[in-house]
Amino acid sequence: MKNLKLALATTMLFAGISCGKLNDSVTPASQQDPNAPKGDVRIGITDAPIDDSNVSAAFVTITEVRLDGKIYDAFKGPKTVNLLQLQNGNSLTLGEGKFQTGSFSKLTLVLDYEKDQNSNAPGCYVQKTDGSKEALVISGNARQEIEITAKKFDVTQSGVTDLMIDFDLRKAIKEKNDNNKKSFAFVTYGELQSSIRLVNKNATGEIVGKIDNYNAATNGQVIVYIYKKGDFNQSSEVKGQGDSNVTFKNAVTSAKVDAGGNFKVAFLEEGDYEVHCASNKNASGAIIDFSSLLSLNSNLNLGSIAVKSNAQVNLSLTIKGLIGL
Repeated sequence: MKNLKLALATTMLFAGISCGKLNDSVTPASQQDPNAPKGDVRIGITDAPIDDSNVSAAFVTITEVRLDGKIYDAFKGPKTVNLLQLQNGNSLTLGEGKFQTGSFSKLTLVLDYEKDQNSNAPGCYVQKTDGSKEALVISGNARQEIEITAKKFDVTQSGVTDLMIDFDLRKAIKEKNDNNKKSFAFVTYGELQSSIRLVNKNATGEIVGKIDNYNAATNGQVIVYIYKKGDFNQSSEVKGQGDSNVTFKNAVTSAKVDAGGNFKVAFLEEGDYEVHCASNKNASGAIIDFSSLLSLNSNLNLGSIAVKSNAQVNLSLTIKGLIGL
């Protein structure tokens, strides 16, 4: 009997050690060092538009925000955000508060696909123009933690580090056809990562423009795509690329032209850019996709637009016609 008790105790001891090792293999989110000096950090979120006219809203539920693995306590989650309301330079503040000082280059968004901030299902979804909801999940293996790498930024004891998350829905959501029924899903994890960028708002500028002769009935919906200078390749960009066939994949961001011909592209890091416009109508006026590039007259060279921090570039454009593809 003693030997049996000893054997059971030994087994339970090793089981406990084994379970401990298994649990330790899952790295918990790190807390900030309470003794480290602190600086002010503000984090906001904005969006570039989705191309599909059947989508009236797109929601993501964020449960946690981390900087280089450390929890950003100023964010109070879960929070469900309608990204489609955050276009044309509009943004939503996710949190504003103290964070330990240092140099950082990574932000992690933790998403809840199942439940929104009110514990209703789903947590991430599109709402169609008919009012119906469709849950969004990542293609392949679902991962809750979306890690975004950025240029190194500093948190100091003086001033405010003002970060902006730019969630590009056009790249992040793809259409699927299931039994001839259109549906939506997030793209693959790697593609979702590349559809979200993080910038230091204090080091960004913007491009504001107007297409003087724009007419929605004639020109259709027009999207303005912004590329780093030299990155635009017409033959590949108008075609679907990657596992999810993302068009205009290498654009930094984009904006829709409104009924008056106006557009605004905000939160661009300082540098040289090119501007390209595409319509969802072809030469015969049929609605297709956004592969019909527009030929434009402009007050500036659209192949070399210099954006400076805290400055605005103003474009005056006129449509001449379509560029042959």
